[in-house]
Amino acid sequence: MSSQDFSALLKQEAEEASKSEDFTAAVGPLRRIVQDKVPSKSAPLDRATAKVRQQAAQKLPQKEAESASSGFVQMVGPNEELEFRRPGVQPYVLRKLRQGEYREADFIDLHGLTLEKAYEKVMNFMGFAQDHEFRCVLIVHGKGEYRKQKALIKSYVAHWLKQLPEVLAYRSAPEWKGGTGALMIVLKKGEKASALNRELHARR
Repeated sequence: MSSQDFSALLKQEAEEASKSEDFTAAVGPLRRIVQDKVPSKSAPLDRATAKVRQQAAQKLPQKEAESASSGFVQMVGPNEELEFRRPGVQPYVLRKLRQGEYREADFIDLHGLTLEKAYEKVMNFMGFAQDHEFRCVLIVHGKGEYRKQKALIKSYVAHWLKQLPEVLAYRSAPEWKGGTGALMIVLKKGEKASALNRELHARR
């Protein structure tokens, strides 16, 4: 390499170094970007739910055991009012539940139960209600205000009921039936009632 070519190379390197310094000054100090990571494991609460469901499912008929999922459970407050209705269910159903216009055919009380026992009792009760074609039932779950994990059973009951296809709607009960410590639930019509309705309409 000639001295002229070497001088030209040195000049080129000096220019590139100058550009690099200008860029660094313009953008400021560089910081390594840490890539967000999606947890590969479920939260501890979800694992607990799965364990509860697995243990309880072993004691239940297959129909009830497969009804409620062990997915993410949204925790609610002890005094939070809850309501749920499926698409197609008219809003007035919730209003009537709030005002206590529906009369429950039966009820259960979950006070003092573990999460596993509560799951078992709720699933058995809902299966019983469906078999007897009840249209409205009441579940007293309590508020869990004084427990270490507040409103635990309340949160899980609301989660379980949303996944039962026979549940059309539910809402926190009127004060005289338990208030935010209980749920009034509207169920689908049973086969017998549906067949009777079809027969009445046919006669008209």
